[in-house]
Amino acid sequence: MLKGMKVGFQLYSVRDFAEKDFSGTLKKVKEMGYEGVEFAGLYGQEPQEIKSILDEVGLVPVSAHVPLDTFLEDISGVVNAYKTIGCRYVVIPWLAEDRRPGNENYEQTLIDIKTVGEEANKQGMTLLYHNHDFEFVKIGDEYALDLMYQGISSDYLQTEIDTCWV
Repeated sequence: MLKGMKVGFQLYSVRDFAEKDFSGTLKKVKEMGYEGVEFAGLYGQEPQEIKSILDEVGLVPVSAHVPLDTFLEDISGVVNAYKTIGCRYVVIPWLAEDRRPGNENYEQTLIDIKTVGEEANKQGMTLLYHNHDFEFVKIGDEYALDLMYQGISSDYLQTEIDTCWV
């Protein structure tokens, strides 16, 4: 491992275990040598309770994957929940096909993402987007991922590159 590099764990990988035994799962993640975690839901826990468990176990909350539609149900509340936990980043993990570049709802998607990014900024957090393979298709002469980042200022959206898909 690189000296000084801290390694985190994506809880989505153990989501079934986390749903059944959240605290026990975090303890196992820590025992495996991880220092931080990225969330993919709250696993039936309250944000303050999660923060307490993380503090007890000794894991740092880094970020959280939150579907765009979940954000839009209560942008301020969702961002605040992960801020309470201690996450620095909130991440849109994918886009439904009708929201992707080249589709009819894409312009509204850009507006929605910017709105979420503004709220994240207001609460001292940063909004990221997690790529997959479909962002590397070309729409005309541009890659879909490039179109997204051209359409939204980096003030409101930054990237979480999934190197598996690049």
